[in-house]
Amino acid sequence: MVSYTELATKNKSVDCSEQRALVSGGTQGIGAGIALRFALSGASVWLVGRNAEKASQVIEQLDKASAEAQRRRTINSSPSSSKPSDDAGSKHAFFQADLSTTSGIKDVADKISQKAGKGGIDYLIETQGGPPNPSIKKTSEGIESQFAVQCVSRFGLAKLLTEQGIVKRAVLMVASPAQGGSKKWDLDDIDFVKAKESGSYWGGPFGILKKGMRDSAILDSVAQTLAERNPNMTISHCFPGFIATDASANQGFPTPLVWASKLVAPLLAHKPGPGGYAELPFYLLANPDGQRYLETGQANLIGPKLKKYSITSSVQDGAERQRIWEKMSSYFA
Repeated sequence: MVSYTELATKNKSVDCSEQRALVSGGTQGIGAGIALRFALSGASVWLVGRNAEKASQVIEQLDKASAEAQRRRTINSSPSSSKPSDDAGSKHAFFQADLSTTSGIKDVADKISQKAGKGGIDYLIETQGGPPNPSIKKTSEGIESQFAVQCVSRFGLAKLLTEQGIVKRAVLMVASPAQGGSKKWDLDDIDFVKAKESGSYWGGPFGILKKGMRDSAILDSVAQTLAERNPNMTISHCFPGFIATDASANQGFPTPLVWASKLVAPLLAHKPGPGGYAELPFYLLANPDGQRYLETGQANLIGPKLKKYSITSSVQDGAERQRIWEKMSSYFA
């Protein structure tokens, strides 16, 4: 077990000035925190999100972090080896996208591929979505909206960008691994829309729990299949723990729960950015010590303090994971 303070110390000297990190859901919360951590190391950071105004604010922070990274490199380098202040390794970008629709996912994946070119991106970090809510609402494509963002978009971006060879080193999904239970899921109604329409869906706390277990199982399965299909890179599914963000409000939780979260978070939660949770994914992806902690060929399921988990029991069978992969792929057919 390790603290974020320890990870921050280990990460302090890591230089990512020649690397690119793509952060989906990077315009706020955990995603913005991870983006800032990579920029502070000198990396180029590309954001994917819906809100251009929020993205502009984050890009401004990333530019300042890049300037600080350049200042640190200049101090730590000899005059002959220091890089110019307009270093091309610190260019940031924003891709506006509606990740609740498969058309939006495919469109942004194409735009990313075109911009990345042969150089590709080093790391794909997926933070879009958030904790499940009890409601069932359909997108314009007929998919339940929370499932569309939390699972379909993560699957789609990772599949499309790895199959095109755009992602070079690693995929990391921030969600909740190893919590999917032992019962196999009904793939004919994996988003619970049919259950809702038939009146058999339970909302409230039970609905939140069931959605959360479903998401965990699906993303565990997707991560494992991605790892098997991409043995040259690491695939991780990481639980962030309690992080101080606006996730409860963004996910439509009842007002009392939102206010309770705002009151408790400053006392108990970790911050999302440098010095907080962002140190863990940065350590795993960019720090050579952290990279050695990960395995290839199988999903790395990791908790807040680098605790490793076993894959959800309901998706341990390879045939079941193949069924899930085919189901998720069908959304993009």
